[in-house]
Amino acid sequence: MSLVDSEHFPLPRILVVDDSRIVRATIKKHLGIAYDVIEEADGEAGWQRLLDDESIQVLISDLTMPELDGLGLLARVRSAGDGRLYLLPVIIISGEEDDATKQKCVECGATDFITKSTDKTEMLARVAANIQLAAVQQELVIARTEKAQEIARDSTTGVSSSNLLMLQMEQSMAYALRHNSEVTLLLLEIDHYQPLKQKLGERLASQMLSLLAKLLAAKLRREDTLAHVGGPQFAIVAPGTSLSEVRVMADRLRQGVAAARINYRDERLTVTASVAVANSWHDDTHSAPALFNKATTRLYGSIGSDRILMPDENVNRLPVLSLADALLMLHKGQQAEVAPHLPALLTSLQPLLDLANAEYGVDWSLGFLSDKV
Repeated sequence: MSLVDSEHFPLPRILVVDDSRIVRATIKKHLGIAYDVIEEADGEAGWQRLLDDESIQVLISDLTMPELDGLGLLARVRSAGDGRLYLLPVIIISGEEDDATKQKCVECGATDFITKSTDKTEMLARVAANIQLAAVQQELVIARTEKAQEIARDSTTGVSSSNLLMLQMEQSMAYALRHNSEVTLLLLEIDHYQPLKQKLGERLASQMLSLLAKLLAAKLRREDTLAHVGGPQFAIVAPGTSLSEVRVMADRLRQGVAAARINYRDERLTVTASVAVANSWHDDTHSAPALFNKATTRLYGSIGSDRILMPDENVNRLPVLSLADALLMLHKGQQAEVAPHLPALLTSLQPLLDLANAEYGVDWSLGFLSDKV
């Protein structure tokens, strides 16, 4: 291969970590014809080189080394949380180590072994096989990642898919159940979508949905999940959101759709949306499918357009608000939202009042709350 060719097609890089200069020189002599072999004399230096040089395709490491031994280096490589290092082939120079040591290396993630007496032909074959195996594993990881993204993303709009929506709802519901919190689902549907689709055609209707998806996403919080359910329907999972907060959110989304500039053949189309809201507390629901069904029933329970359909407030199902959250809401000026929780919040302070009474000889009492909680 000419010098010019080498510049355009660099040799695969191999890192050899061994405290023996003779061993490093022998491996470099065997592999140098086909690989770019670089060296380090101890485990710490080898670890730093691995972090700094992403072009390294194989690590060959001795077990007994100063600073950081081979098992320690191997453990760092596999536990670094880096996909590149996790898949990196690691060949251990096994020497005369017993089977127990080799088994320990396998458990730590070693992919192969060679001895210090391994000849050139076998060493070249072992390295080539490990590089090829790593390439196959990398292709599988890429394929799985692409498949997961395909399942998680809606192909029409680019936002979350209905599969990801249900997963997010289930996770939010489980968290809310553990922390006495609430989950709200907003089901938004474009009004009179079929006539619009017939007028625009399949391609332009899809473009319109994609445009509206971007518009809706821009009006949500980072913790909210926007998904395209199908056809003219979008859904938003809003964990930890009260009815008063979600009413504001729903109205913002409804107005955003109405204000969207959608033109077709020099005509500005009028597009509106209706939003149905379901809340785990006020609808007394405990599963993701039940919450979705509540929103769907509410959406189709009456005829109309450009509407917001809210559940009735269930005063007997108010979530437990923590004192920290209450103080934060008061700081935001949300006194009206905190007021219904005031009896429970004050009652939670009773142990603190008892301590104050004992320490300071005061006579603070919450007796007036007896008929309110």
